[in-house]
Amino acid sequence: MLNLADDIEIDPKKLYIAFKKNKNIADIVILKKGTKILINLKKGQLDDPKSLMKDISKIGYWGNGDYETIVSNTNNLEYIMSLVKQAI
Repeated sequence: MLNLADDIEIDPKKLYIAFKKNKNIADIVILKKGTKILINLKKGQLDDPKSLMKDISKIGYWGNGDYETIVSNTNNLEYIMSLVKQAI
């Protein structure tokens, strides 16, 4: 995530790690089954043609934003980073 833009800051929290540039752009939560990535965009603002991100706007969760996915391998990592870039 640090390579997506200049001046992205890492802000470790108790339950997640925030990535910021002027505002929160994404959060990660480390899980046993993989890494959960949350994108800080409101519902309807993300262009996700592959529908990899899950709408979490109506449930409680740690972090910011209305979209999440769990990454357990590197198959779609480039695509997921392109989705994160939309929040910058």
